[in-house]
Amino acid sequence: MKYVSFLKDGVKYFGIVEGDYVYEVESLENGEPKGNSYKLSELALHAPVPQREIICTLTNSPKMVGVDSKEKARELLGSPKFFIKLSWTMIGPYDTIFSPKSGVRPEVEIAVLTKKKLKNATLTEAKEAVLGYTVFNDVTAPAEFKKDWYRAFRRDPNDGKIKEMTIRGVHFRNKNRDTFSPMGPWLVTVDELPDIQGLRMRSYINNEQIQDGSSDELVFSVEEILVELSSILTLPKYSIITTGTIGYLNAEDPSEYKPKNSEGIMIAETEKIGRIENKVVIEY
Repeated sequence: MKYVSFLKDGVKYFGIVEGDYVYEVESLENGEPKGNSYKLSELALHAPVPQREIICTLTNSPKMVGVDSKEKARELLGSPKFFIKLSWTMIGPYDTIFSPKSGVRPEVEIAVLTKKKLKNATLTEAKEAVLGYTVFNDVTAPAEFKKDWYRAFRRDPNDGKIKEMTIRGVHFRNKNRDTFSPMGPWLVTVDELPDIQGLRMRSYINNEQIQDGSSDELVFSVEEILVELSSILTLPKYSIITTGTIGYLNAEDPSEYKPKNSEGIMIAETEKIGRIENKVVIEY
């Protein structure tokens, strides 16, 4: 089953896709049509999830930590790492992304929507809690990250001495900007896609391919990510969690891609889930 969300008279509705039509439903998980139907091509699709914060998994592929082996990457990482994107950064699969002058890059990811509350979950409970998957583009403005770096006196772990050093800070200015969380075009439920193994993941800017890889590269599985998160805090029903991106093509450091173009078309796609296509406009 595929759920979509669309805006009608300023109100967000959910529906299920059947062929070229969308049938309105009461809510997610309720696949019984209410009676109203629309042509899919005539709808302004929004992100196919509730409007809420997005918990993003950071650095979850070997290339993003500079190695080739998942085993080595797991050793280096130790556990899944996270940051949060705010709810109002969320846009639909074909909406416009507004870029700072320094430029933006795509980070193709898979987002997970849960259907039940989780706390201290087991791997089995985590698997059973997944409602479905959608394409997520963790749009990033890499040059803006340095604005969150600062200098401070800290104890150097190498020699134990307190000295002035650069602190990288948190992912905020580079990640949390209006329009930086496009997703869609639909939510594919687990009855149609039981897991995300072996799915090809790609991204493009103006027809230039930026990323090309597979979900098999992800170091920590969906279940492991949910288990880790639920050991930290309670995940409410309809939590949105992303699984991390893959590395970049033709980059000296596969974890980095310095934007060549800010304006144009940005595409993120994942096999069996979908493709989102967003126009990028520079904010002046």
